[in-house]
Amino acid sequence: MSRRTFRQANKKGSILALVVIVIVFLSVIGVGMLQCGLQARVYAARQANEIAAQVAADAGLERAVWQLNQNVQAKYSAETLPKQADLLLANSQATYSYEIAIPNAGTLDLAGDAQSLQLVDPFTVRLSSAQRYTIRSVGKSGSAQKVLYGTVRLKGLFDSAILSKGKISLMPNTLISGYNSADPTDTDIDVAIGTISTLDDSITLGPGSVVEGDVFVGLGGNPLDVIGAGGTINGQKYALTETIQFPVITIPLLADYGTVITAKGETLKLTPADNGTYNEIKLSSQAGIPGRLEINGSVVLHLTGDINLGNDAEIVIKNGSSLVLYADSDISTGNSAGFVNENTPPQTLKVFATGEDPQDFELKAKSSVFGEVYAPNADIELYPNAELYGAIVGNSVSIKSGGTFMYDEALRNVEPEDEGARFTIERWWE
Repeated sequence: MSRRTFRQANKKGSILALVVIVIVFLSVIGVGMLQCGLQARVYAARQANEIAAQVAADAGLERAVWQLNQNVQAKYSAETLPKQADLLLANSQATYSYEIAIPNAGTLDLAGDAQSLQLVDPFTVRLSSAQRYTIRSVGKSGSAQKVLYGTVRLKGLFDSAILSKGKISLMPNTLISGYNSADPTDTDIDVAIGTISTLDDSITLGPGSVVEGDVFVGLGGNPLDVIGAGGTINGQKYALTETIQFPVITIPLLADYGTVITAKGETLKLTPADNGTYNEIKLSSQAGIPGRLEINGSVVLHLTGDINLGNDAEIVIKNGSSLVLYADSDISTGNSAGFVNENTPPQTLKVFATGEDPQDFELKAKSSVFGEVYAPNADIELYPNAELYGAIVGNSVSIKSGGTFMYDEALRNVEPEDEGARFTIERWWE
C-alpha cells in the first residue's frame, strides 16, 4: 500500500472513530435529557396530585360546613352527623371524604379499619354555642393524600354590638358598653363595633362619646383613616382579616291578610292569632289620644309597606310577650312616638329589614330595653331613651343624643333554629 493510500485509510478510520465518539456522546446526552424529562414529568405529576389532593381536602371541609348549614336551615334530624366518602371533585379525578364529630366525644377514623364514629345529631339535642364541631377532610389524587382538620361553631347575627356596611355615627356623649345576661358575674365583656367599609371617616365619634371595647374597620382598611378623630375607644382598633357575611333572612310562611293595621286614637291588641302578612302599620292620634298597638303573646308580623307611628304613638310589647317584625319598607316615627318593650331580654323585640330596595329605619325607644335589629339594607337612625339593651346591624347606623347602648354578650349564644344561624370555620390545620 502506498504511503498516500495509507494516510487516506488512516484518516477515514480517525473520522469513523470520531463519529462513533460523537454518536456515543450525543446518545449519553439524549438519554440524560430523556431521564431529566422523565423525572420532570414524574415530579410534575406528583406535584399536580399534591395540589389536587390539597384542593380536594379544602373542598371537603367547605362541603362539610355547607352540609351542616343545610341541616340547620332544614331543621334536619338524623341519627348521625353528616359524613361522605370518596366524592369526586368537579372537573378532576381527585376525591374527598369528610366526617364530623363532637370534640372529646370519640376518635375520627376515615382510613383505618375501625368503625366510623356514630354520634347523636346535634340539632336534636340543642347544643350550646360553646360546643364546637371537629371536621376531618381527606383529599386524594393518585398516590397523594392530604388530611385537613377544622373546627366550626354556630354563629348568629349579632357577634358585634353595632355592625355597619357603611357609616357609624355616635352623637356626643354616647356610651357603648356591654354585659352578659347569661353570667352576671362576668366582668370581661367582649364588646365591638365596626364597619366593613374602608373609606375615610366611616366611623365618627362625637365629643364625649366612649366605646368600652374594640372598633374594627373593613378588610385591608387603615383604622387611622377609617375611624375619625373624637371620642374615646378603650379597646383596640383593627382591620378585619376576613369577609363578614350578611345572611339573607327568610320570612316564615304566614297568612296573608292584605290589610292595614291601623289604630287612630285607640289601642289595638294583637295576639298570636293575628300573626300574618299585612300591608302597613298606621298609628295616629285623635282628640289628643295617641294610637297604640299592644302585643300580647308571641306575635310575628310581616309588613309589605311602611310602618308609620304618628306623634305619641306606641308599639308596646307587654311583659311576657315578644314581637318579631319583618319589614319590607320604611319605618318612621313622629314626636314622642316609638317602641316600648316591657321585657328584660332584648330577644323579645326583633326587627328585620327584608325589602329588596334600600330602606330607612327611624327607631325611637321609649323604654330602657330595645331589642335586636338586623337590617343590612337599611339606614338606621336610633333615638335612645337613656339606656338601651340590644344589638344592631345596618347599612349605616346613627345613634342620636347622649344615651347608653348596652350590648348583651349572651346574644352570641344561638340555637340552630335562630334566624340567620349558620356554622362558620373557626380554625383549621393540617
